[in-house]
Amino acid sequence: MTSMYTLRKGGAYDRFLMMVEALLEHRCEVHCVSLTPIPMNHPCYYNHVVTVPLGCKRGVLAKSIVLLAFPWFSLLIGWRERADLFVSFGPLYAFLQSLPKWILNKPMVTFVRLDLSLKSEQGNQFHLLGLLNRGVEYVGLLFTDQIVAVNTAIRKQIIETIGKWKKVKVEVLFNNIPKVKKSSSEEIIKTRNRLGISRQSKIFITAGILTPRKNIEFLLKSLSKIRREDWSLLVIGDHSEKQALPYAHHLKELTKKLNLESRVIFKGWVGKEELWKFLSAADLFVLPSVKEGMPNVLLEALGVDLSCVGSNIPGIRDILYHEILMFDPFDKEALIQKLERFFSEGDFSKKIFQLCLERKKNFVFDWKAKAFEMITKSSRRV
Repeated sequence: MTSMYTLRKGGAYDRFLMMVEALLEHRCEVHCVSLTPIPMNHPCYYNHVVTVPLGCKRGVLAKSIVLLAFPWFSLLIGWRERADLFVSFGPLYAFLQSLPKWILNKPMVTFVRLDLSLKSEQGNQFHLLGLLNRGVEYVGLLFTDQIVAVNTAIRKQIIETIGKWKKVKVEVLFNNIPKVKKSSSEEIIKTRNRLGISRQSKIFITAGILTPRKNIEFLLKSLSKIRREDWSLLVIGDHSEKQALPYAHHLKELTKKLNLESRVIFKGWVGKEELWKFLSAADLFVLPSVKEGMPNVLLEALGVDLSCVGSNIPGIRDILYHEILMFDPFDKEALIQKLERFFSEGDFSKKIFQLCLERKKNFVFDWKAKAFEMITKSSRRV
């Protein structure tokens, strides 16, 4: 049994669906509690949608209903359907499923996809909200029998915090590189022509949900200082929630302020095949995030054999590993120097390309098979 508030765009939600698919492919009966329909065409899948007064699916009311109703509704469904195992995709959902897990005395496996707030700094203006978040995470993880972290830094953080209160086993399951289609030379030319970018011009590309943690303004400011004219930047993605809309507007206004309108192209959300075409046509993928779990889009860029550089932070560090492929996401001069060297020094750009090909090999595996193995192995242990 599992639960999900709703589905949005983004890698974490894609992985949730992959996890459900992994269970269904092994003929496991899956019951999913949600606030909005999460349809999947499979005879073993059952979606239980919580009825919301006045059809409210967003805002404080909806979130309050999730916190108050999900545990009891999950208990009812879990008892009625005789659930054998609870699977939570994040500490919040572990918290929501703690009540039915405890009453029904069933094991729970929790996937942790992002850094936790367990060690958030004190004294900020959201201190009370931070305390609430930490409390929810603590309870959810304390009730969990098996934790699956998406990167090594999260695993370490959980062991250092939750490990003080209980013996906890935390395994790491990296994201994998999905099956991607690399464009042919002819397709690359067509994509560049469609974008209005010449063959000689270099293309930088970045992608993801446009939120402050993606740090896109840092990339824009760095590119504005590059001492060459023959480049363009593709920004793939957009905001996924109303709260992030001001940030997306800010990026477009900043582009105008930096006089980069003719070089920066905001493409918004695109389908997977369209994304792969853009990645194949680019020269360098740049991910300047300040916080990540394990970015799927970076893995997709490696999947089409695109040279990549990214911030030296957990998650990205697990993927790229080599210092030459990373930069400080607050040091513009360091990034400017790396980008200029990539386009002016053949040996440097070749080394980056070869190292990316080498790192790609570590992430070619069957993620769904490993996820299923961890879930079922954990349930047998408990």
